[in-house]
Amino acid sequence: MTPLGIVDSAGQSQTGHVRSHNEDSYLMRGPLFLVADGMGGAAAGEIASTMCTEAFAEINLIRLRGADALRSAVSSANTSIYDRAQANPELAGMGTTVIAALVDEEAVVTFAHVGDSRAYLLRDGVLRRLSEDHSVVAELVASGHLTEEEAVSHPQRSVITRVLGAEPNVQVDTFTIDGADGDVVLLCSDGLTGMVGDERIAELLAADAPAETITRNLVRAALEGGGEDNVTAIVFRLGELDDQPTGSMRLILTTDPDLLPPDDDGSDSWRPGRKTLFAAIGTVAVVAVLAVGAAIGLRQSHFIGANESTGRVEIYQGVPWELFGGIKLYHVVRVTSITYASLDPQTRKDLFDHRLRSESDAEAEIKRIEEGSP
Repeated sequence: MTPLGIVDSAGQSQTGHVRSHNEDSYLMRGPLFLVADGMGGAAAGEIASTMCTEAFAEINLIRLRGADALRSAVSSANTSIYDRAQANPELAGMGTTVIAALVDEEAVVTFAHVGDSRAYLLRDGVLRRLSEDHSVVAELVASGHLTEEEAVSHPQRSVITRVLGAEPNVQVDTFTIDGADGDVVLLCSDGLTGMVGDERIAELLAADAPAETITRNLVRAALEGGGEDNVTAIVFRLGELDDQPTGSMRLILTTDPDLLPPDDDGSDSWRPGRKTLFAAIGTVAVVAVLAVGAAIGLRQSHFIGANESTGRVEIYQGVPWELFGGIKLYHVVRVTSITYASLDPQTRKDLFDHRLRSESDAEAEIKRIEEGSP
């Protein structure tokens, strides 16, 4: 029987339309693939994701196999990032997500996952998400407090509950799948999944095209959807190795220069399509209506959430809605001393239900937690 293996692979990364620099990194090293999405402000996120990628690039794939190799790399990366952040106050709070895949000689694919970057599998035309987000909204969906549709536009969707570099130790999820002929695997940062729905992702992955073309089209779709974050995608395909070319080995630590080819008309700049333009016009109309009818309500309404960069619990004034283009109908009125990670699961569910409260009720809830009362 002809053995299975990696017959095609490619990766792409782009800064997007909002951020000034790319905090994503990715790795393609033979049978090892990785996407890391850094965070921490300034250049700290880029440093963290680069350090993570470098740690995985140094794995001894001969001595360590499968989950052991990935866990070792995660541990090494976490220690390095944490120690550097502790030693340099300017880098305090930096961290990174990671989603990694390692393919062995039997076409068994082992994954390691921390954060909200994702792994997908397209098999026989059906898309399956392999990883579960470590995030506030994922917990709310799992507990029944939010639907999947509500989670997509939730204002706390970027607050993650696990990250490399935040603590001396980190919990990592590892799992395996038995590869099959024709499998297409996608690793990506949330800059893709936040802008492109699963149905469109499945359509692009199913295209009869090289992995290089597919990854470019995925990144383009994220940019056309708004490009509100850095976007990174790796695609690799499994198939029979009979005289098939294999994916190239390379290490990418930052965004690719000149990533996207020119548009059909020869222009080298991205322009929003009609769908994006219509959505923007619709947003202006919505904002105009809300500005007239909801000003008083926004001033009186408060809710409790968490800061995606610092992890601290905050009180917000307004309503937990975010319109197209990042227009927020809320703002921070108080930063507390409480961290999201310090709360038990039940308190998280009670606190982050995003029920609208008066300012006094929100303050009373925070005070109860700060004082440790039952």
